Amino acid sequence: MLYYNNKPVNPTRRQAHNERYFQWQTFSADTQELREKIESDFEPVKTETRNEKYFLIPGRRNVMPRMIDDTRFEVRSLVNDNEPLELWERSISTSFPLKRTTSATIGSAIPRFRGSLNSVMTPDSLCESLQRKSKYFETKKSRQVFKKDNVKAEISEIEVDGETQFSIALQSKDKEAILALIKAFGLKAADNTNIGDHLMTA
Repeated sequence: MLYYNNKPVNPTRRQAHNERYFQWQTFSADTQELREKIESDFEPVKTETRNEKYFLIPGRRNVMPRMIDDTRFEVRSLVNDNEPLELWERSISTSFPLKRTTSATIGSAIPRFRGSLNSVMTPDSLCESLQRKSKYFETKKSRQVFKKDNVKAEISEIEVDGETQFSIALQSKDKEAILALIKAFGLKAADNTNIGDHLMTA
């Protein structure tokens, strides 16, 4: 049993909502050909622009907390990166106001985090607390989402500190489906870089 401030956290309930998916992502500047292949072969799903705040913890690259549009908070966990693909788990995904149990779960996922256990926690108060314990990045992301069979492709323009960067990501619960696309598109495993690692080294 997990405990937070001497109060039990229900691990069974947490894992029932966790979502795992495989991902290949690149921030390479030379992706025009890949972009054209995705736009040609995949079906467009949606286009949107949103603000994302990242709270990256030095020495804990396997934990990636982020806030989306100040309305949704997520924690993604890197389960495995020993293969051409990374296996990620969406450990926490919640809207506001936070519930008492959600605040406790965040505390168990993020080292040294001690958030309010009140039934109401605002995005501002959560951001303020997390910024004191992390490397903070605020981004504006314009993304196009595509789908082919059970693979999702995301083409993004990401503005960080006034500079625009580009990203292409492939995601699926089906590992073999992404590996087949990587082979078909002639992609390299070495180009696989998640946004957390990219922000910390850019």
